[in-house]
Amino acid sequence: MDPKATKTLTLKAGEIFELEFHETSKDSIFIEKAHKGPVMIYLAPLASNGVGNVWFKIFEKGLNSNGKFYTEELMTTGGKMKFAIPKDIKAGEYLMRTDILALHTAGSEGGAEFYPNCVQIKIESDGKAQPRGYAIPGMYSPKDPGILINIYDKVKSYKIPGPPLYSKELGTTPQNQEGEIPEEDDKPEKGKPEDGKPEKGKPDDGKPEKGKPDDDEPVDDKPLVKTPKVPVGKKPCTGRKRRRHLK
Repeated sequence: MDPKATKTLTLKAGEIFELEFHETSKDSIFIEKAHKGPVMIYLAPLASNGVGNVWFKIFEKGLNSNGKFYTEELMTTGGKMKFAIPKDIKAGEYLMRTDILALHTAGSEGGAEFYPNCVQIKIESDGKAQPRGYAIPGMYSPKDPGILINIYDKVKSYKIPGPPLYSKELGTTPQNQEGEIPEEDDKPEKGKPEDGKPEKGKPDDGKPEKGKPDDDEPVDDKPLVKTPKVPVGKKPCTGRKRRRHLK
């Protein structure tokens, strides 16, 4: 990331885009194989300069059903990942921050390593939503179970650190809790119980569960952003090239 860069990316809410990460240059690897962990994406209004309770999470992926962390999946895709801006987010300019968390030395307090990237974007949308925000620094604690963890102890479950996904608060983000993108027309049914039972007075018509991803959805493979990992510094969106251990 170039701290002197002045370009702004324009994204349309609800569409699927692709990010691409490399250690240094386009020809370098995504990340060292030992650096296993989750990936999170946050947005904050540009006018806030990223200061205060302004960051809200729109994407997260941690441990999958096969016991693999999301960074391991990105190692097989050349550092490419897909995501979508929630459809109902208010139009305007935002800071977008991606956090890659490496847990290879997270067995002791202060051992986890954060690698964030920040870009400035302009969102085109008809939405009006302004989600609740959280502060960076402040949303993470070095004792969080997803930050202080020994990943060599056959991890069976994993709690992704940080605040809840925007979907958990209002149920309107294109990503579900695992960060996957469902069919465009899928929306949670109002009043439907969490256990998946049909709403009282309505038959179970055998339709697929709402919010499940559509693996056949066409996606434009053209990368949107190609930016190297930038270790975290003291500011919400820093360009300092060093990693940070929470203390």
